[in-house]
Amino acid sequence: MNKKEFKKALTKVLFEYGFEIKGNIFRAETSELIVVVATQKSNYENSYYINFGFLIKSLNPEILNPKDNQCDVFGRFTLVISGKECSSINYELVNIDEFCDAFKKSMNEKIKPVLEYGLKKYFEINPLAINTATLKAKQYLNIQN
Repeated sequence: MNKKEFKKALTKVLFEYGFEIKGNIFRAETSELIVVVATQKSNYENSYYINFGFLIKSLNPEILNPKDNQCDVFGRFTLVISGKECSSINYELVNIDEFCDAFKKSMNEKIKPVLEYGLKKYFEINPLAINTATLKAKQYLNIQN
């Protein structure tokens, strides 16, 4: 697929999960959180990293349109494509259907539970992710590592 097809496929999948786009950042909201997804171009090849973040609204009332690096908890998607784990997606080497299937699977594992059950669910599913949380987020959620 080409860059345009990659961006279109990414947008289509995120829209299925209720995300909207503002600038280059995709976002979805719950009563507690703003969830963001953003791409980051690799400096070395025609590939993109897909980053995500969770901003706790009550801790950051002044931030209405956060970037992934402004969030209280952040991460990067690792997709399994053709049996191989990929932390960056070289869109020229990936089939659009394989990408969409792998991205949906990862969305179902990482993002959908947070949208449905809250941020604590994310740490239940991904206990090591607590290392990516800010101190104020850990204190707010009463989580220690």
